[in-house]
Parts: sequence; structure tokens; C-alpha cells
Amino acid sequence: MTKLDGAPITTINRNSPVPLYSQIRDVLLQLIKEGAFQEKELIPTEQELGQHFQVSRITVRRAIDELAREGYLITQQGKGTFVNKTKIHRPMSRMNSFSEATIEAGWKPGSRLLSLRHQQADKLLASLLQVDEQDWIWVVERLRLADDEAIGLSYVYLNLPPHLTLTPLELNQEISLWSLLEKKGIKLTHTEQTIQAVPATEVQAELLDVPIGFPLLLVEGVVYADGHQPVEFHQIFNRGDRYKYTVYAER
Repeated sequence: MTKLDGAPITTINRNSPVPLYSQIRDVLLQLIKEGAFQEKELIPTEQELGQHFQVSRITVRRAIDELAREGYLITQQGKGTFVNKTKIHRPMSRMNSFSEATIEAGWKPGSRLLSLRHQQADKLLASLLQVDEQDWIWVVERLRLADDEAIGLSYVYLNLPPHLTLTPLELNQEISLWSLLEKKGIKLTHTEQTIQAVPATEVQAELLDVPIGFPLLLVEGVVYADGHQPVEFHQIFNRGDRYKYTVYAER
């Protein structure tokens, strides 16, 4: 209990309208953010925390559940509760690339090219990219990395002008596909996206090093260039334990 030894029990206020579990959550979160609890470190047990704060284990458990839901902690059966890796934050109010979001989160972005090919558009892709069925489109499949850890799978379908090409060398040198497209003269302006939770398939689980059925966040969207011309349709499967999204809305 060394991280809490000597810490005053009065770190929670029993006369406050803020629930005790919420106050304990705030104390633990502050310790995590200040580095008192390091990444992958085991935090004190529910019993130890309950004794320190002089509250019931149910109250402590609710605080821990809140932090686990927010991605700061992860509980492993029979082992205890550990400080989780920081999630990559993707605000939905602005259009930023995987590389930009990863750098902003303090991680080093990377990617591994799985496939680059030319294929004919089926009915769905033709509709999304506003091309004719059987028109040729580019397909880029990549494993996305943060500090060399696989955290997402990206499947991108591109409607590019006939004179533009893509090469494996370019995609390996330029982590951001959007940056590469803009270097080729395509100005991206906006995107429309949806997010839903899906279970990892056997192939996805193997590539992302997670169990089959592990929760993934599927981000599907169309990216437009000048003139409201669709350039890209993407399907991105991100590990649910490594990402969080925020949405800005006004009324």
C-alpha cells in the first residue's frame, strides 16, 4: 500500500454532495496522471483502498469500475487491477488522421502494409465512391501501430484519377495516407463517419494479438475532396481498449 501510505484519509469529503465513489475515482485518477501509479502497475486491492478511505468495498469497486470503463484501469481475473495504457483520443469534431491523433496522444505512429492492389468496384463500393461498377479502384490494407504495438486494422478503398498511382515504397515511407494523397494534389475537405462495436474475427484477432470476439470499434466513412467528390471509403477496426471518441454537438 506504499502509494497511499501517509496520504491523508481526508482526501475525500464526506459532507460533499459528490458521491464517495466519484471522489475516490478522482483521487486515483490524479495519482495515475501524476505518475504515482505507472502503466501496467498493480494498484492496491479493494480491501486496501477501502481501509485507506474508510469506505466499503462496494464503494471502492464502483470507483474502479468507473476508471476501467474510461480505460484507465484494467482488471484481470485472479491477478488484480492494473493501470491500463493510455487510450488514443479521436475527437469527431475535426478531421485528423491516425498519425496526427497518435502523435497527439504521445505515441509513435506506424503501419505495416498488408496489401496494395487494384480491383474492380462492386455495387456497394461503386455507390459509395460514385463510380461505375467494375471501375478500377485502389485498395490499401494496413496494420496500424502505436509504439510498435498493433492497435488497428485499416481497409481503404480509393477512387483516384487515372494518372495517380500508389506504390508499396510510398506507403511504407509515408505513414499518413491522407498526407500522401495531399502531396499528390488531392485536397481532402471533409468526411462522414459512423462508429459501432463489433467482435474481432479470427483473422483480426490474430493480427491484433487479441482473443477472438475481443471488442473492436469499427469506423466506416467516406472522405471527400474539393467539389464534394468522394475519394475514399474506409473501414477501420480499432481495438476497443486503445481508443475513445468524443462528439461535439450544440443545440
